[in-house]
Amino acid sequence: MVSSRPRGSNQPQQRCRATAVLRSYGHAVGRFDAAHGTFKTYLSNANDRNAAMPIAEDASGHLWLGTVFSGLLRFDPVTEQIQAFEYRPNPDLAGTGSDKTNTLYIGGPDAIWSGTQNGLYRLNPRTGATTAYFTKDGLPSNAISCILKDRHNNLWISTNRGVAKFNPRTQAFKQYSVADGLPGQDLTGWWACFQSPSGEMFFGGFHGATSFFPDQIVEDTYAPPIVLTRFQLSGPAIDPNRALLLDRSIAYATQRTLSFRENSFSIEFSALSFRSPATNRYRYQMLGLDSTWHEVESDQRVAGYTTLPPGRYAFRAQGATSRGPWNEPGVSLQVTILPPWWATWWFYAAVGCLFILILFGAYQLRLRQLAHLFEIRLEERTSERTRIARELHDSLLQGFQGLMFRLQAVRRLLPGRSEEAVQALDVALDKGDAAIADGRDAVQALRSSVLIESNFVNVMGAMGQEIVSSGESDFPPAFRVIVEGKEQELEVTVRDEVYRISREATRNAFRHASAEAIEVEITYGDALFSVRVRDDGLGLDPNIIDRGQRSGHWGLPGMRERAASFGGRLNVWSERGAGTEVEVSIPARIAYARKRMSQHFWSATK
Repeated sequence: MVSSRPRGSNQPQQRCRATAVLRSYGHAVGRFDAAHGTFKTYLSNANDRNAAMPIAEDASGHLWLGTVFSGLLRFDPVTEQIQAFEYRPNPDLAGTGSDKTNTLYIGGPDAIWSGTQNGLYRLNPRTGATTAYFTKDGLPSNAISCILKDRHNNLWISTNRGVAKFNPRTQAFKQYSVADGLPGQDLTGWWACFQSPSGEMFFGGFHGATSFFPDQIVEDTYAPPIVLTRFQLSGPAIDPNRALLLDRSIAYATQRTLSFRENSFSIEFSALSFRSPATNRYRYQMLGLDSTWHEVESDQRVAGYTTLPPGRYAFRAQGATSRGPWNEPGVSLQVTILPPWWATWWFYAAVGCLFILILFGAYQLRLRQLAHLFEIRLEERTSERTRIARELHDSLLQGFQGLMFRLQAVRRLLPGRSEEAVQALDVALDKGDAAIADGRDAVQALRSSVLIESNFVNVMGAMGQEIVSSGESDFPPAFRVIVEGKEQELEVTVRDEVYRISREATRNAFRHASAEAIEVEITYGDALFSVRVRDDGLGLDPNIIDRGQRSGHWGLPGMRERAASFGGRLNVWSERGAGTEVEVSIPARIAYARKRMSQHFWSATK
């Protein structure tokens, strides 16, 4: 078939002289000589089953042929040589025949444009460099049918998804679709394109044909209004009756207040442009959560949010036609998600107040503790002073008072009864020596612990024998110590104070009771530790027991004070002629020494 304008070419045939080039679907290119009526065949590659598709002639007379599998072929009519130029197709589509050339356009000596099934290619014949353009660069589709050029050197490219305008200088694509007036998306109907001398362009395809003047295309400036069409709560805990949560149409709503359990929802929106709803564009943003816009197509007009934290948000949505501007400022919906009660400001304030009260209470408690410690220290000092006074009373004062009585008696005997006065003076001197010894003992007791040996039973026995054998009585009473229960170690403070009480009771029995026997009974009980000092002497006056002391004497009050100072209790039983019994009892938890955990540990590891 002879053609004065080969199919697939978009330029008038030039300098064909008396020949015409035929395309072959075999593996060769044939040249027909019209003057002689002969054919001549040229093989590009004897082993390659190739087919030449579109043909175009450049300014130098070279013929460019697009192939199915081998890129471009350049035929030189003078030398009758064929040179091949390979594409560099998309690696993802390599080996699928996607480099099939559908159309050619000669853009100049350094630009041969090829429209293929796998994008747009620009070949520089001088360098052999190829530049490829795909959908990722702005093409509506990689399947290209025709290429035309307007007077501004823009390329107009028809594809199976509309028409694209390409600016080779800026490398920018602009797409046109059904929304812009095309009869359909697919304009790949067998290279159906043409440009008239007036510049009008014609493109045809499987969905119809269209024509236009490129200079008369006006940019779309229409920005369609956008409205919210649905607000839907989601989540298993949402009451179905509250799922829509609307007290008025969502199209007129400006704000929504939700509880913290209703923090998952979706918002649907729509642009009021019905010329081509499928090509409308949308973008939305939730201020307070999103930092950028989310752009979606017309089939994704729903924005969903799940588990939004409590706070204030502003949902914004904007719409636009396929190439028009965005509708500013769009539509907005204020969304407030209330926090749970434990995350509200008043709860934080209550917790803060409670924390301040706790701190204040702790501060007050610490002040009371310090005051209590001060009172304890003050009481300890007062008790120490009381104990010193008691010791001095029991030893020095009583001894000196007795000495003064005897010195007064000596004074009355002088000068008439000198011999009796001398005897009385000797007795007074002996009493003075005893008072000094008692004072020395009292001072020693004040300076340090009275017990060096930790065995309480042995110490009590030694104390009793010391008092009985002091020589103050010509007929000393019998003394013994009785022990009941298993002996246990006592707290040092309890041990010393019980010793002093027992010594005072034993000394009183020795000096004042005229007893024949004195015994000390020590009981190690599980609940109580007690010490009883009993004698068979004269006994005490019941009035003294009722009053708790003898007039001018502080012995019994002193012993009671000692017992109370460490948590003990003092009891006195006595009858005239039946003797006296003094008992001091202490709870076991106070009396017995408590071993520390570290002592248990080291004893267990030895």
